[in-house]
Amino acid sequence: MDSISKKALLAMLAVFAFVAVCGSSLADVVVNEVELSPPDNGTIWVELYNTGDDAVDLTGWTVKVENKPWTGPIALSGSIEPKGFYVAEGQPSWVTNGNGTIYLLDGQGTVLDKSPEMNDNRQNDFTYGRLPDGKNTNTKADFYFMRASKGQPNSLY
Repeated sequence: MDSISKKALLAMLAVFAFVAVCGSSLADVVVNEVELSPPDNGTIWVELYNTGDDAVDLTGWTVKVENKPWTGPIALSGSIEPKGFYVAEGQPSWVTNGNGTIYLLDGQGTVLDKSPEMNDNRQNDFTYGRLPDGKNTNTKADFYFMRASKGQPNSLY
């Protein structure tokens, strides 16, 4: 193999390694807890959790709360630290019936995580959350109806 071919091969490997590292950190952020029916006419919120070992830049990302035909987008900014939480607040004017599916989208609109459809019309201090934090088997069993722990570790107690 001549030196140009070796350099080209090394450059391609470096690009693939960079993409693999970046792609893996994107998948580390999940929808961790959701309040669709807050008490006292409060605001809908969605908590994200970074299961990874590196901070993730959320600039340009979006959380989408969907209760067809209604959709509420929440633009994200800043970053989320490793094993850290990030709370995205909806608009105070949003009124829902306590049902919804939550989508986490990156800056290109790619769905990185999606919750199952959730139903909560009780307007109390209980939410749907992953237990333990970040558990992601892509099943509804990842989420429990539990006391709200906005921005903190989830617990059944």
